[in-house]
Amino acid sequence: MKQIEETLIAAFPEYDVLLEQRPDGSLLFTLQQDEHPVMRRALSPTQMQNSLQLDWLIGAIQRDLAIEAGKAPMVARLQSQSRLRLPTYAVH
Repeated sequence: MKQIEETLIAAFPEYDVLLEQRPDGSLLFTLQQDEHPVMRRALSPTQMQNSLQLDWLIGAIQRDLAIEAGKAPMVARLQSQSRLRLPTYAVH
């Protein structure tokens, strides 16, 4: 948990990062600025299990913050979000 906390704090230096353990094993992630919450997310254990998942999570949060601020997200960040194939369905 300490490693995850340090990674999230480094990724969002302009915010106060708060992490609270939830009963289901997930974390409540809060970004604050001037003691006012800017964003809250529940982080699942799966999202925190390895550095690649954590990087994708950070990218998604940075993208959402940029969109909320009226800025276009960086193209490189958008490309990293589309590495997984979309599911396909068979017609019976």
